[in-house]
Amino acid sequence: MNRLEALDHFHKTYGEAVLNQKLHQVASLYEHRKEELIFSFIHSFQLICLQANSAEMAKISIGYITYSMRRTYLMDRNYNYVIEVYGRNWYFDPQPWHGTYDAGWAFSLLAELEDELNQLRKPYMNKVIQPDVERYVLQAAWEFHQYILKLAKDAIQQAVQLPEFQALKCENDLEIRIGEYKGISEVVYPTAYGVLHDSTG
Repeated sequence: MNRLEALDHFHKTYGEAVLNQKLHQVASLYEHRKEELIFSFIHSFQLICLQANSAEMAKISIGYITYSMRRTYLMDRNYNYVIEVYGRNWYFDPQPWHGTYDAGWAFSLLAELEDELNQLRKPYMNKVIQPDVERYVLQAAWEFHQYILKLAKDAIQQAVQLPEFQALKCENDLEIRIGEYKGISEVVYPTAYGVLHDSTG
């Protein structure tokens, strides 16, 4: 068995099975702790809105609020999503306002996936090495992210009712997005579908 065959065997024999097991655990955990997790997400949103209501933001009309997974953080087992508030120019805005959301409830299982696969690769000798596992785990991160996306969708209608959000001065086409840092993201709340507050501030 050459290295490519060993990798293929490893992924099909162990990778997929352990990944599916961990994703099942995340799904179960989400269903059992859903209300608690929604509360925690809303709290993170409330904090960033408070920051965005500060004096420095008074002159800025908010165009985007983003929650971003960062793979560089995941490699260090830091499971915080970065929350950022931007004006209408989004990433071209020189001074976004930052917060964090702790997604460890889901991504700690990604760490378990990595640890278990590192044990399971050992019988393959040096044909499956640690960087192979790291690559597999980073690719799998997007599947764990889907549960953060689901949480955001389940929580956002309550979150945008918060007085801290209602007080924000926003663009008419404000978007709240969840995704990968400066990469693929999904809109979970577009005001174009029905603004809930006076965007004139």
